[in-house]
Amino acid sequence: MTESDKAVADPATLANLLAQAPVMGPLHLLQALCLPPETEVLADAAALAEELDDLAPHAIRPIWLTDVQPRLANRFLQADASAPPPFDAVNRALPGRLDYARRHWLTHRTIADRIVADAAQRRYRTVALLLVDGLGYADVADWPEHVQPCLVDGPSITYYKEREGRYIQPEIGFPGIVGTPQLARRLIEVGLLHSRGFSYWSRETNEVSDCLFEGVPLTRVVRFSEVIAALRNVNLEHTYIQVVREGLDGLAHRRREVTSIEVRETVQAIRADALALLDVLREGPRPAALYLTADHGILWKAEHAFKMLGTDDRAHPRYGTHPPANEESATSFVFDERTFYVYHWPYLGTSIRRNDSGVHGGLSAQESIVPFIRWEIV
Repeated sequence: MTESDKAVADPATLANLLAQAPVMGPLHLLQALCLPPETEVLADAAALAEELDDLAPHAIRPIWLTDVQPRLANRFLQADASAPPPFDAVNRALPGRLDYARRHWLTHRTIADRIVADAAQRRYRTVALLLVDGLGYADVADWPEHVQPCLVDGPSITYYKEREGRYIQPEIGFPGIVGTPQLARRLIEVGLLHSRGFSYWSRETNEVSDCLFEGVPLTRVVRFSEVIAALRNVNLEHTYIQVVREGLDGLAHRRREVTSIEVRETVQAIRADALALLDVLREGPRPAALYLTADHGILWKAEHAFKMLGTDDRAHPRYGTHPPANEESATSFVFDERTFYVYHWPYLGTSIRRNDSGVHGGLSAQESIVPFIRWEIV
């Protein structure tokens, strides 16, 4: 193996290669964010070779080819960028690469479309969606499953506000994932006529639950094992199952100190519960699928050297509703005629609460990139 064949995670090394000639090789989705912004990521190596051989003028630009063709190995530089880059590099690149991620990645607001399309194409007889309250892509990147990064395209929160009573912002967090009309209703059109919901929070006491489970029979549970027990005793033919499970959000808030061991054990417990749910689906009608995603990830207080922004908007550490003095340190998002100024890593609008060990709401790899996983049973 030559040096160019080794997995390279350093964005600067990859940028130097691209400045010399087109590069061919596997490319991690997070690496694509960290390439020079003018880089074209192409899938057809043969078409590029034909373009370069043509005598007509062609644009000179950095190009990465994900279509690895051994017969063209002598035409292009080769590099393996299948390893993810350092997350600090992703944090620096992310604000300027949101448009790229929106075009090429799964986002919160396209998850429901993806699930409906899968169910229609693969004729699933049972579909389950496990929604985790606080879990980042970085937390599960070492899981053996294929973990697809998903962009939280907005403030990384599940949000409701006061306006003529309780009002849910439907494009943010969990409500944005299930979409409008809700995923359960859309799945009826592809044959999943029944639905069942489970959550630690009831619709009577939690506005987000009331929104998420609109039209879905909801059972409040105290522990995940109750979900498993309930599903083992019912017919899951043509059924959509929606489950909300607490994740790392419970560690981040109202806890002064959280160890890396606690975080790791919580993540492992989430996977164990997902696999237990998968076992239930294996006992039922096939084909079936289990999906897992989250509303946001967590930026842990002890792991970052935060910088304070000049702002009078001090309600939330990682986002506000008024522009900060340094507007280059925030990205604005407009939902339902309301503007959110989402702070870039590592900026804070106000100090993180003393009793919190983590924070979310801003724009960073840890908060804004969540996992999307599909387990399929055929």
